[in-house]
Amino acid sequence: MRIMNEKSETLFHLLFFKTLILFSCLTVIQVPSVFSKERFEPWDDAVFDAIARDYGEDAGKRMRKVIDLIVENQDKSVNEKLKLVNDFMNRLPWIADPDIWKQEDYWATGLETITTFGGDCEDIAIAKWMALLLMGIPDDKMGFGYVQTSEGERHMVLLYKESPDIPSVILDNQNKKVISADKRRDLIAIYAFKNDGSLFVIKDDGKNDRELKKKFDDKKLAKWRGVKERAGLNREKYEKYNGGRPLVPEWIIY
Repeated sequence: MRIMNEKSETLFHLLFFKTLILFSCLTVIQVPSVFSKERFEPWDDAVFDAIARDYGEDAGKRMRKVIDLIVENQDKSVNEKLKLVNDFMNRLPWIADPDIWKQEDYWATGLETITTFGGDCEDIAIAKWMALLLMGIPDDKMGFGYVQTSEGERHMVLLYKESPDIPSVILDNQNKKVISADKRRDLIAIYAFKNDGSLFVIKDDGKNDRELKKKFDDKKLAKWRGVKERAGLNREKYEKYNGGRPLVPEWIIY
């Protein structure tokens, strides 16, 4: 991942490690913390056929595998879901934005990442978030963390935090394991953000001191807004192939 050019978006790269303590990193959606009992249902074959026509036969097969993963594992424990999705999405090839999107810094939707078969750290983190959300993981327990690696690389990860008194766990495309944030001292927290617009600026000395510097509410991040808008267009485009049924459960809010 490259360093953001826009000053306003540099703020967005925060991490809710530490006392929010989020660090001790097709469809994009915002979900209420209380879910209905409605479950995610498999799509009709016509949806995958349409994706195959637009992106190629292999893309249709890959999307089917993602949907199968979601449908077949909705009843697994949270830890099992985190591991399954992390393993699955980490098999996607890492591809730099200029090579795949001809842009310096592009954030892809889950559908874009799966159909093009690859992306960089932001794209893979977003694809993980999408899959976990559809598996029933609450949106308010997940977020995105912007960090610096021990090699000095700027990098994005997905975060899951069960409760305020438990450290977050990190889903990282550079690490096969889902590891508690307090054990990832190789990452220096910079900032984090959540789908609801919350932004958290983090102070991290890279040793033992990591603390929340400032929280912002309702930040309208341009790149995240773009992801959500394109995800909505994806939904509208392919929903007509799903036998009149929505592609996602009603509790998902666009």
